[in-house]
Amino acid sequence: MHPIRITLALTVGLLFAGCSSRTATFPGFSDPEVWNAMVTVAKNPEYKDWFVFENEVWTDRPSGEIEIHRFLRRDLVRVGQDPERQEERWNFQIAFQHTDPPTIGFSARQAKIPAHLWREADRYFADMRSILGIEPGAGVAEVEVIDLDATELGDGDADLDASESEEVSVEAVEVDVELIDLDGR
Repeated sequence: MHPIRITLALTVGLLFAGCSSRTATFPGFSDPEVWNAMVTVAKNPEYKDWFVFENEVWTDRPSGEIEIHRFLRRDLVRVGQDPERQEERWNFQIAFQHTDPPTIGFSARQAKIPAHLWREADRYFADMRSILGIEPGAGVAEVEVIDLDATELGDGDADLDASESEEVSVEAVEVDVELIDLDGR
């Protein structure tokens, strides 16, 4: 096999396998409350447009881990087309991270398209919020923290206060493009 094809195949494989986890934090709730919500959502999945045919759940309270194997099926009907049978198999691991506030890690134990995994993680966390009585849009959201050096911000932007940092400006940027004719003989 050609080395470029091997490199491309490995890159695509890493892309699908590398982005398969999400986390959510539940401030204001105790560890037992969050654990009970985790187990309840794992054992009683609710899907709007899928039927759950299998839902195997293994819980391990001392380690704070839940393993879920799920088989879903639906018939997708589009106007003017025959129904299309769709099936999905999911293998998740939900991990209770003993932090304050309680944080939950969701990871897939299979290679899937990252956006599909994120959608499933977001669905799981939304069901947990519902069980815990958190209103949708109540200010609780997954946050990915990115630490920046002051040198990365440049020109003294590190000294901005909170009100100034919320402002966003949009400017048009000029880009010089030089076309090279590789076939120009």
